[in-house]
Amino acid sequence: MPEAKATGHDLPASHASPPTLIRGEPSNMTTEPSDRTIVLHLLRGAVPERADEISGLWSQYGHAVEVAPSTKGVTMNADASRIKFDTKTIDFFWLLGFSAWRAIEAYSPALVLAMLTGTPLDQALNIDSERGQYEFDYKQRIASAQSLIAAEQTPDVSWPTDVPEPTADRDRLGDNQRKAVFDLVALALAFALLHEFRHVMYCADNSAPSTLPEEEIGCDTWAREFMTSGLAAYAQEHGHDYVQVQQKRAMGIALAAVIIHAMTPTHAHWGNRQYPPIAERLTAMIGGYNLPPGSSFWPFTACLLIALMRQENRPLDIVAHSNQEMVEALLDRLR
Repeated sequence: MPEAKATGHDLPASHASPPTLIRGEPSNMTTEPSDRTIVLHLLRGAVPERADEISGLWSQYGHAVEVAPSTKGVTMNADASRIKFDTKTIDFFWLLGFSAWRAIEAYSPALVLAMLTGTPLDQALNIDSERGQYEFDYKQRIASAQSLIAAEQTPDVSWPTDVPEPTADRDRLGDNQRKAVFDLVALALAFALLHEFRHVMYCADNSAPSTLPEEEIGCDTWAREFMTSGLAAYAQEHGHDYVQVQQKRAMGIALAAVIIHAMTPTHAHWGNRQYPPIAERLTAMIGGYNLPPGSSFWPFTACLLIALMRQENRPLDIVAHSNQEMVEALLDRLR
């Protein structure tokens, strides 16, 4: 598996994945921070340049954060008075995030071949003689993560031996590759929680769009903007490379898009009264980034999208001359 180093600033481990947010029921001890405070710390750590702003909004809306008992399905929703999730859903973010990362080893050789030779992507995939086993392993991992949705609780599924247990201690993960995935999972989770917080704001202000699908897209767009605007001043102030910070945020949001896709029932992928077509949500999260052609965001996101297309047996007779062009073509094909 090709090593991928973390890009941009590292999230503080104490803020990126607090233990009660990752695994286990909330503690009743008065010395422990409340679940509401833990989520706030996660968001402040994920988007430090807007830490004061999110704290102010947290106080303004006064909503609760409810950690529900784990049950079958996915629990992550919000109304005017609270954000609600269960720990099994948080575990799903972790497991699918670490599993989806392996799309790089499954599909990047064919992606490189397609870029260098102008070969259609489906032909490049067929030329890669080693892809079969890597793809089989990848699909097994994704199936294991998907089984968590149907389970009552996390211990009911077989946890892959090479995927670390959820932890708030980033340094315990050892190698840089796992630390990079830790950061991206934390950013993906922050995106999802900001999405839910936007629902809180819409409900409390009585300002929601006229239809639920429009509201979903509005929440996605707001969460993306919250995580990606104002980066230039932050990077300059703290001595970070702006492009690397933007790239890392964008990669975290791309991972969130893949996780949200996996959480969405297949029958709702084309849209219904509650949700827009999943391709519209993916485009709202992934499309339109102004990153350099050489940014790692493009091949990373292309591999994630190729994996989605392969899972759905969609045609991949795409000729693209850059990773950015490939991402744009894949998003267009998903529609």
